Amino acid sequence: MLQKMLLLICLILSHAAFAKNIALSFDDGLDPSLNTDAHDINHAILSTLKQYKIHAIVYPSLSKIGSSAGLSLISEWGKQGHRIGNHGNLHLNLNKAEVKLNDYLQDIEQGHQAFSSLPGFVPRYRFPFLKEGNTLKKMEGVRQWLNTHHYQSGAVSIDASDWYYNQLFLKYQKSNDQKSLDKLKQAYIFHLLDRAHYYDDLAQNILGRSPNHVLLLHVRAINAAWLEDIIYAFHRQGWTFIDSDRAYQDAIYKIQPRSLPAGESIVWSIANIYGLKTLRYPAEDAPYEYENLKNFGLDGIN
Repeated sequence: MLQKMLLLICLILSHAAFAKNIALSFDDGLDPSLNTDAHDINHAILSTLKQYKIHAIVYPSLSKIGSSAGLSLISEWGKQGHRIGNHGNLHLNLNKAEVKLNDYLQDIEQGHQAFSSLPGFVPRYRFPFLKEGNTLKKMEGVRQWLNTHHYQSGAVSIDASDWYYNQLFLKYQKSNDQKSLDKLKQAYIFHLLDRAHYYDDLAQNILGRSPNHVLLLHVRAINAAWLEDIIYAFHRQGWTFIDSDRAYQDAIYKIQPRSLPAGESIVWSIANIYGLKTLRYPAEDAPYEYENLKNFGLDGIN
């Protein structure tokens, strides 16, 4: 009943959201002891966000940032006015059978202990891989923990595969293949705009409106290099950048779909409740991008 009521609220509020608003979120973070470019990547992303006066939210994972030096990089986000959420410790996939509920809850708690004292921290949890449980027990168990500890949604509405494009970026960068990098930039920006258009259309079809969107990106070299181009491209397409606090006020982020396996984009999950037959699973993955890369004269990494 609650789920249906929240869906109704989204429909009732349809008159209030005509503009295409989007907030940027970045997952994981980097470990300077493993990535010699970690400081430069972190600095470049923050510098671009500052230049365009955009406030984002970062969801760090302890296993991704590693040492205290990695935690220091994450703290820079909060010091510069961005929000910091919780992405757990080991970046566990809750839909995997071998991942047990108690271990997963402990993993969230470890992330909370590490990040909650940082400037800019907000109690929002981003599920690794956007997977929210392959059983009712796991799905409800995590949601109960989050509710008990006063956590709010860290969901995304627009999913993407920037992690995959980053693999190609590093490959071409290593081989000094500027021609392929130029093509990749076009393919990558097209991918992000295409996914934004897809999820916005999906939302308008099922909710009757365009919600305040949250885009999933990662703290990676490709975004450090091309974030300014991404921002420019979205502006050209009529998107307005907003901060995560405003985005998460949208009623869509109050909805907790109960279909299994749980997760993916919140827009995808709601569409799944409606029984939309055209949905693919997982919603985003590397093989889906081979055709796009081919269209720009590139080969994908299998």
